[in-house]
Amino acid sequence: MKSSFKVLYLLNIITCTSMSYAAIPSVTLPNGINLGATSFYDGFGGKPNDSIWQTYIGYSNAGNLKDSHGNNALPGKSSLKTTVINNQYVYMFDTQKTILGGHPGLDLIVPFIHLDADMNGPVQLKDKPFGMGDPTIGIDIQHDPIYFKNNPIFSDRLGVGITIPVGEYDKNKDINPGANFSSIFLYAAMTFNFNENISLSLRPYYYYNFKNTSPSSSIPLDDNIRNTQSGQFLTTNYNLGYKMGEHLTLGINGYYLHQLTKDKINNETIDNSKENVFAIGPAFMLDYGNNKFYVTSHKESKVENRFENSENVIFRWLYLF
Repeated sequence: MKSSFKVLYLLNIITCTSMSYAAIPSVTLPNGINLGATSFYDGFGGKPNDSIWQTYIGYSNAGNLKDSHGNNALPGKSSLKTTVINNQYVYMFDTQKTILGGHPGLDLIVPFIHLDADMNGPVQLKDKPFGMGDPTIGIDIQHDPIYFKNNPIFSDRLGVGITIPVGEYDKNKDINPGANFSSIFLYAAMTFNFNENISLSLRPYYYYNFKNTSPSSSIPLDDNIRNTQSGQFLTTNYNLGYKMGEHLTLGINGYYLHQLTKDKINNETIDNSKENVFAIGPAFMLDYGNNKFYVTSHKESKVENRFENSENVIFRWLYLF
């Protein structure tokens, strides 16, 4: 979710005919970005003194690593299967005083990630199969809904957070659960209720990534490589929902990611390194008061400099107490 819930990788590789060579290290966007994990009525959050527990289970099956033109970047067939279990706790502080016009809350997320990379070609990428990802801690500001004729027509929430680089990371692997660098992010979740049945929810993010001072690669790195830095990027989740009855809402869900600045190695930019992806798919929600259940599925397109997911399904359970 900060969520994906998905793991992103940009792997810059040099293959050589010599048996003795050095490699460019893996340069990755932070793991656990929220891509499509949040959906229906996202702008509506808790009230002061509320506690919210959420568990996300995401599975993605990526086929080929794409280059900057959307073509396959590796010879032969490759795949990356990822399972993410994301646990999130939100506490809304019991205070009547508002900050920026809203109610403050604490947001903590801890991901656990299983990776299964299969490279059937001359380039072999090694993964660290399982481990804790990088936890995220943030502060949210939930605004009260705006009403029209006693019906809530708009609600929003602002957030800021940081990822803590304590997840599993092996500098001798190409693909890891942890990123080994911190990121700070800003987001805004908002929901527009057009009537009693139709709603639109959006959640844009901005990420700034700090340096990784211990870059990873399964083959020897050049001795002069000291650090890497992933580029800044934007993401947006979107959801269009139609309430079918008291408990069921159906809709269309998706996400868009666009990297704003190029990746860097030793403070030098890497050409053609920006990631991009658009995704869309069906979604539904079951609302039973304090228990809410969400399922979203996505098909990706416009994929550049990342693995393209042929399957991406996310199950989410929310409990309010």
